[in-house]
Amino acid sequence: MLKNHDPIPQLVKDIKSVKIQGATQVAVAALTTLKKKIKLFPEMTKEELQNDIEKLRAARATEPMLFNALRFLDSRLSENGERENWQKEIIKSIDLFLARISDAGAEIVRQGVNLFHDKKVILTHCHSAGVEKIIIELAKRRDVKVFVTETRPLYQGKITADHLTRSGVSVIMIADSLAPNILKNGYEEKNNKLKVDAVLIGADAIDKKGSVAFNKVGSFSIADAAHEKHIPVYIVASLLKVSPEKVKIEVRPDREIWTRRSKEFDAYNPAFDKIPAKLIKGFLTEFGLVSEKKIEYLVNKYYPFIANTKLRKKNAEARKATSSSPYARYLHLGEKFDLTNRLVATYKLQVEESTDFFNTTGGIAAESSVGTWTSVKTEFKDIWEKLHARVFEADENRGILKIAYPLELFEPGNVAQLLSSVAGNIFGLKEVKKLRLLDLEMPEIYVQSFDGPEIGMEKIFKIAGSEGPLIGSIIKPKLGLNFKEHAKVAMEVFRAGGNLVKDDENLTSQEFNPFFDRVKLLTDEMKKFKYLQNPDGEKIYAFNVTAEAETMKERASFVKMSGGNSCMIDILTAGFSAVQFLRRQNFGLIIHGHRAMHAAFTRDVKEGVSMLVLAKLARLAGVDELHTGTIVGKMEGGKEVLEINNFLTREWFGLKKVLPVASGGLHPGLIPDLIKYLGKNMIFNFGGGIHGHPKGTYHGVKAVKESVEAVIHGEDWNKYVSTHPDLKIAMEKWGE
Repeated sequence: MLKNHDPIPQLVKDIKSVKIQGATQVAVAALTTLKKKIKLFPEMTKEELQNDIEKLRAARATEPMLFNALRFLDSRLSENGERENWQKEIIKSIDLFLARISDAGAEIVRQGVNLFHDKKVILTHCHSAGVEKIIIELAKRRDVKVFVTETRPLYQGKITADHLTRSGVSVIMIADSLAPNILKNGYEEKNNKLKVDAVLIGADAIDKKGSVAFNKVGSFSIADAAHEKHIPVYIVASLLKVSPEKVKIEVRPDREIWTRRSKEFDAYNPAFDKIPAKLIKGFLTEFGLVSEKKIEYLVNKYYPFIANTKLRKKNAEARKATSSSPYARYLHLGEKFDLTNRLVATYKLQVEESTDFFNTTGGIAAESSVGTWTSVKTEFKDIWEKLHARVFEADENRGILKIAYPLELFEPGNVAQLLSSVAGNIFGLKEVKKLRLLDLEMPEIYVQSFDGPEIGMEKIFKIAGSEGPLIGSIIKPKLGLNFKEHAKVAMEVFRAGGNLVKDDENLTSQEFNPFFDRVKLLTDEMKKFKYLQNPDGEKIYAFNVTAEAETMKERASFVKMSGGNSCMIDILTAGFSAVQFLRRQNFGLIIHGHRAMHAAFTRDVKEGVSMLVLAKLARLAGVDELHTGTIVGKMEGGKEVLEINNFLTREWFGLKKVLPVASGGLHPGLIPDLIKYLGKNMIFNFGGGIHGHPKGTYHGVKAVKESVEAVIHGEDWNKYVSTHPDLKIAMEKWGE
């Protein structure tokens, strides 16, 4: 079969993107396209047709009319699949269903015109072809005024307004959020107050017992407001839209409501509301106006292929039996099993067009454990059964899946091997459009196989002689100062009361500032002023030792020999194995972890690896301090920062706690919010926010200290600022 002539992939794409709008139109498009393909490719097999049916079934979560049409074809395929001319029989079945859709629509319009003949002012929401046709016919007989709501995200209300206006109907377009107000209070038009007589709403789905109708978001608030004012609400829909299973509410992509949303908040974009039957006057169907109680009876009587549970189960089993994908074996959805000896990875997945979500989740589990893309002779059943990863949760609407991995798959104490498994080849699977590793949950025995921090948060506070927060600084400019100039700036920070100074992430041992010269001069100066080995509290300098392993070991050893108390490593550019190597030298130095390059993994919220995962791996590997982002500043991180910091500072199977570091665009005016949201178990790290003070570095540190003291002691902020010159000058420059 010529793939590029196949009309199904484009149809699936059009359904997913809502290029084809409306439940009826989707079902009609699916049936006519299947008919077209059968005629284009008379040699196609029933297995190929079944695959096409499955692709269409997976195209959108909430499409009962489409699903029911496909169920009907399933039943016809079961009856005629063995016949020589089965293709002709399926085409006849498609024509039969299309005719039924057409007849049902015409009957609904006929019944609606008779039922609503006395309604002068109607409100409708979103777009319903049936409602639209009823209103057009009513307008031919009498004057009708129609309120049409605009709807996000795809402005389907405009379709209704356009069609009605072209047909000569008087239309008032309103925002959907205004509709409840119009229903309750009416609408002033040229000294004439319009009051809505009836609300006509279509439906994308109806619960099998008629207890709930599902329609565009905004439908519930409209129905609720109408019910309160005793304005009748009618659902206009064919019973071919009844769903025998629990209706899944489709969640649309975030970009439809906020194309460039901030990382500080989540976007929730469901396509539909639930309208309970108590708010509905009646369902206008092809069988007339019926109550919720008659829906199940009518469906059982006239559309048995919808209600036939045995047939649905048989078809599902048949689809499963004909599946040739080796990935299906990795799906254990809904199964309960002991997680105490398993590692659980949570992912967010977006699959390529015309690709099955659940099959792809199985592919991820296979590729990240013991499987591959095809059956192999070297696979032994007992080994596979013991070691294969299990997809035990998968939510296609949200794209979230959870995979449980047997602990035997992982080498104890090896971060690199862990990452190669759960974040390795799976990102390259062709079925995957976007994939993000959101979280890793690890059992106690596995966590305890790692060294974790040698010093830890609580001992760092003892070393510094402080209860926190600690005030830190990065030398600015980040590169260019020679080691003497660099040391001078660092000592200014310490002299003014700063607790910590660190090298920047890209300063190691350049010609203008050699590592060993910098360490020797700084540690000598720190000893001279009793900033080291002081029982009342030490100053901490984190020297960047990042390099290949042996050089890094040599540098850290020199820091220790010189009397220093901290070294820094760029954990991602050096790699977690390098972090583990440095930690296992047991130098007794605070390991300050910088996350340079993290945004390459973390910035796209739908792809890569989350900062939470990187933080967990850093704690396993042995850092004592870790940059985690800020709530405010130039590198804001939002609520994820809180989640990460809470993890780093809580108990975790005996591993020592890690002290979080907030940095990036901070200045003294941000301290109140930083302490409010992040607390005191922090290092607040300042670069330009200290060195950019109009009176220089010393006064910049003083301004930060004054800001911290004001907040810790509960001082009146404005009064405190006015009586502390360094803080006042900083506030005049940067504000809050």
